[in-house]
Amino acid sequence: MPKRNRTKEQRATHTPMHAAVAPVAPTVDTEQARAAKLFAESIRSHEAADRAERERKAAATAREANHAELIAAKESAAASIRQLRADGRPRQKMADAEAVYRAALAALTEFETGERPHWAPAVPEPDAAAESDDGAAAEADANAADGDEADAPE
Repeated sequence: MPKRNRTKEQRATHTPMHAAVAPVAPTVDTEQARAAKLFAESIRSHEAADRAERERKAAATAREANHAELIAAKESAAASIRQLRADGRPRQKMADAEAVYRAALAALTEFETGERPHWAPAVPEPDAAAESDDGAAAEADANAADGDEADAPE
């Protein structure tokens, strides 16, 4: 019978240089090891579910607190309007109080419905408002300087 023709890789495993390396045997999971893995996966999934539940409760609590703050702001604005009506309705204070009430009511309505009411006052952008204030002040200064130059005798 002729000899089998082995590939170089098969011959290399029998050389003394690789003799120190133990051959890797395929791992066979026992029933106990598989049960342990399933138990560990179950624990991890329960922990993830518990964590998600805690996060959901924290979000709900934060939402309730925000809702309570918006209601308190609306009630405070309404109380100031009632007080001004009792004091004889000073025009400027009444207009300011009504503007605050409309803004508070709009914020509460938007929070509860998810949509900003059509009658709500526009919310100014914080960056745009700061830039426009700076720009308006700079423009006013420039106009004042131009006006001074125009009035100056030549």
